[in-house]
Amino acid sequence: MPMHAKWTSNSLGRKIRQLRLGSPKTSFQATAFLLPAASTSRQLYRPVWQAQLGVTGRLAKHKLLRLASKGTAAPGSGRHIMVDAHRGPEAQQAVAAAVAASSGSGIRSPQSQSQSLGSGAVSPSCIHLTMAQGAVVAPDLDYTVVVDMLHKNAAANLDVSYGGGVVLGLTSPVGPTDLLDVVIGQLNFKRLFACARNKLWWMTPEWRTSTWALPPETQFLLAEMAAAGPYALLLPLIDGDFRCSLRPPAKKSEGANGELVLRLESGAPGVKGSRWSSALYIGASWDPYELVDRGVAAAAALSGGARPRTAKVLPPSLDGFGWCTWDAFYSTVSARGLAQGLSSLEDGGISPQLLIIDDGWQMTDVDPPMRKTPAAELADKLHVEGEPRRLLEATQDEFFYESQEVMAETAAQLRPGTSAGTVMPTLANLGPQHPPYSHSHSGSADLIDMNSMDSTNLAAGIAAAGAQQPQQERDSGVGISIADAVARATAASTAAAVAEPPPPSTAIALRSGPPPSPPAVAVPGGGAATAAQAIWLARASQKVAGWLMGIATAGFLIFYQWVVEPAPPNSLAVKVFAAAAKGILRPAMLSFYATASDFTRRLTSVRANGKFSHPDAGPDVDWAGVPEALGTVVAHIKRKFGVRYVYCWHGLPGYWAGVMPTDGGAAGGGAGVPGMTAHIRYASPTPGVLEIEPSMAWNPAVLAGVGVVDDPNRLYDAMHRYLHDSGVDGVKVDCQAGVGLIGTAMGGGAALSATYQGALEGSVARNFRGNHVINCMCHSTENLYRMTATAVARASDDFYPRDPASSHPHIAACAYNSVFLGALLQPDWDMFHSKHPAARLHAAARAVSGGPVYVSDKPGEHDFALLHTLVLPDGSVLRCNQPGRPTRDCLFADVLRDGKTLLKVWNTNPVAGVVGVFHLQGSSWDRVRRKFHVHDKAPKGLTTKVRPYDVDKFRPISTGAPPAPVTSDVPREFVVFSRNTNAMHLLHGNEGIQVSLRSAEADVLTVARIIRVGPVAFAAVGLSNMINSGGAVRELHYESGAAAVGSVTGGGGSRAAAAGFSAKELVFTMTVRGHGDLLAYCSREPDVVLLNGVRLQPEVSYSFTPGVVMEPAAAAAIAAGSAEAASSPPAAAAAAAAAQGGRLHVDLPRVSDLETTLQVVFRSFD
Repeated sequence: MPMHAKWTSNSLGRKIRQLRLGSPKTSFQATAFLLPAASTSRQLYRPVWQAQLGVTGRLAKHKLLRLASKGTAAPGSGRHIMVDAHRGPEAQQAVAAAVAASSGSGIRSPQSQSQSLGSGAVSPSCIHLTMAQGAVVAPDLDYTVVVDMLHKNAAANLDVSYGGGVVLGLTSPVGPTDLLDVVIGQLNFKRLFACARNKLWWMTPEWRTSTWALPPETQFLLAEMAAAGPYALLLPLIDGDFRCSLRPPAKKSEGANGELVLRLESGAPGVKGSRWSSALYIGASWDPYELVDRGVAAAAALSGGARPRTAKVLPPSLDGFGWCTWDAFYSTVSARGLAQGLSSLEDGGISPQLLIIDDGWQMTDVDPPMRKTPAAELADKLHVEGEPRRLLEATQDEFFYESQEVMAETAAQLRPGTSAGTVMPTLANLGPQHPPYSHSHSGSADLIDMNSMDSTNLAAGIAAAGAQQPQQERDSGVGISIADAVARATAASTAAAVAEPPPPSTAIALRSGPPPSPPAVAVPGGGAATAAQAIWLARASQKVAGWLMGIATAGFLIFYQWVVEPAPPNSLAVKVFAAAAKGILRPAMLSFYATASDFTRRLTSVRANGKFSHPDAGPDVDWAGVPEALGTVVAHIKRKFGVRYVYCWHGLPGYWAGVMPTDGGAAGGGAGVPGMTAHIRYASPTPGVLEIEPSMAWNPAVLAGVGVVDDPNRLYDAMHRYLHDSGVDGVKVDCQAGVGLIGTAMGGGAALSATYQGALEGSVARNFRGNHVINCMCHSTENLYRMTATAVARASDDFYPRDPASSHPHIAACAYNSVFLGALLQPDWDMFHSKHPAARLHAAARAVSGGPVYVSDKPGEHDFALLHTLVLPDGSVLRCNQPGRPTRDCLFADVLRDGKTLLKVWNTNPVAGVVGVFHLQGSSWDRVRRKFHVHDKAPKGLTTKVRPYDVDKFRPISTGAPPAPVTSDVPREFVVFSRNTNAMHLLHGNEGIQVSLRSAEADVLTVARIIRVGPVAFAAVGLSNMINSGGAVRELHYESGAAAVGSVTGGGGSRAAAAGFSAKELVFTMTVRGHGDLLAYCSREPDVVLLNGVRLQPEVSYSFTPGVVMEPAAAAAIAAGSAEAASSPPAAAAAAAAAQGGRLHVDLPRVSDLETTLQVVFRSFD
């Protein structure tokens, strides 16, 4: 669109020229030259962007006064600057958090902040911003506009605008409201990268070139203003009881000029506001990672007091390999299952240090109205009593088995990750041979004593079990599962057949296969034949009824999957179904949830269930009838398998549907957790949540409500104290974003989350030394910004082993979400399966993630060869130093859909860097259909370049200056080793090597800096037998001089030694963790290699192979396969240079502590 100029006057009568363009797509066209800024005290280079600015242009620098003091507005703005006079305790935490963050992220406290916005250097890369003339501008860049045309009610909050950023406040133009959408301004950008919620619980990354295409519930927005920078960051904040988010304009035409819509909502109709002093953070920098770390730390400090990751204590469990029980057993996990899983791994030489006992260990139950079986309900409705009723109840397991068999087959066909596919994980993955476990058959386990039953009193026992009597209180909670009832029926059938009671046993075998024959029941007035006929008819009726019920449920699920699930949020199908779910379908849906899932179960005790009553307790043990002994189980596991850390799962509300209520009424009336007062509260999803996940309108939390305790501090402290006393070291806390859902009934999600997250953080600090907690399902800023001390959080939605379309978007979400999350927490990229079609892809991703590495393999289902490339013999892993994040050149590229970009993830190790490369094209999360979707069944192979500077810590500080030219006589600074090709390359920082991958492939490249001392060059690569090879090198230093061997102190030399080098001996000393093939680059063959200060023994081999290190020209010639090219002068010169160096291979033996000191000695420098 043609450019036009607009002239305006400020209050001082000065004219300011503003350039505006009509389309953000043409903004900031990069120029080929840059000019120094003589007006700044430090050397700063600025692009010449004249006549190339997009949505907005430059404000004349000398025509504007910079803000000089708090409480004053920019000249000519005529706008009052809102001060933060009415903020609550969270604002007090902001100052302390900002001080703690200053060393790691550059955030400075207001006390040390100069009075003017944008003053005070934070980082050489930081671009200071200020607000003037209705725009957020960068004074250091000739007042380049970042956000223009600010809403007339927006103003900068100077009390909290420090560290280079600007915090915008807002006054409602419509008066008090609980939800407000405003066009906050026009963003100047070229490309956008957003993190936006795609479910209540999770975020996904999105890449856009228009603000109109932004997804709703955007919580993080990084803008590329020009190629290679600068960058702008926009972070919606939490202000008191209101949470902010970004969203697209209502109409496409409204987004043509980069308009941004800011939504402010309390989440509760009764909580209204009209003035928000801190609604949106805006920052800018030449370095996107510095910008995000600084900006997110500031946003968190303002919104909830969360400290940056660098100021937190990371739990030591991160450095140990783990095994999680979820995909192996789902909710049927038991003490016996723990031993089976760990023993199976141990057989292959893998010894996990971390065990996560996932969902299934707690005492839970459904509400009393849901405990009655269909047979009992039918008998009540038909007024059936006496022997016919006993027949119905004696054969009711036939009904359950038949219906569950059909439902399990249907569940296996549902797409994991969808609202339907996530409801029945146990049925879908374990199949019908595992009877339903989540629906209670009777009121009390004491009503049936299987050890005392025989053929004469069996009928009376069954009748007693069918009667719905009040449950008796137990120390371990209440509730009996269908699995218990099925197992009892099996034992009862056996007892009737042999006419004597079975031997005492606390573990009853779980039935697999068809249901057992029911016991004989005495029928008055008839003989045995009549009784047998009656039972046969009852069995047949129950089987037919169960099959019909299963078919009806399956038909309903299929209809839902194909009609309701993919329908747009405001479509007629969604509206009709939501109305029916809350009306005529509600009883049926509640029954379905109670029978097929765990999502309407509530916590009935903080203690474990009977499946953890002793080390060999199986999934069939009576949950409530057998006293728990979790402490004994944990002690046995740690002693037998050497597990160092045991975590237990629980939900933020206690369990999925909260805590069993203590109040009466049809919905409650259960015996709640002793000492806890709980009440049912019914959730109402916010409009934004319904827009991204319409199924929340009929979520179990909406239909069945959530049991909310009056004091979550007491709940967490009781549960965590019990776990701690049982030897458990930490917790994985799930379903955290649900607090925003139930917040609609309790003062809003932002307010309620402060209560729950604060209680959780406090209890973890009191009960689990070492900060042992994994936050999960927590991707709302209501949760993230409240994590004041906890340091680990899941990075993405689950790993879904049955959905091939989910693997690629899972890895992409982990990598890109880590840009946002990594500023506050160490992202956890979730478990995976070592024996899986995508196992190698996932293994490479976990190796570079910097987070925990753990699997959820079923016993006997392992790829030990792959696991041994991740796990050391003692169960530890070679974890990277920080969160793995995408490299700069793919931050704004769609690595899932554009058909041309490979994902590159960079990280650092103690000495070297690492870059993981992944081919993820072909599948993605479809926000319209709300499922993982394969959009390209045969993605083509792709190629990218990997440069040493992809490891951002190796890159020079970004200030906008052009890179220094590299001359041919400058020695190369880096060695890059490819694990796929086994090739080693010598490179300058900006030089690249080509990496080619087919779909679903990955490569991991180690980047090692070369140390040059006199004529010797050396670089430690690491263990080539491990995926993260460079992670094995924990320390590297050198000593030079006479008799240097044996004099290494651990300090290390300096590159300055090369300038005036004169030494008789040069020693490079490495500390290496692990064993196997240690690889290093040497410019010449060493004279001796010592292991732990002793000349290597004959059985410990090492070798030096000269001339196998490639420089780019030689590598290109070899790749081309051309003899003429290989013999050309450039290639010949490169080959000659390569011949001057070579590879050092050392076969490191396994030592007891896995740490080896290796000394590489060079002598005779003639």
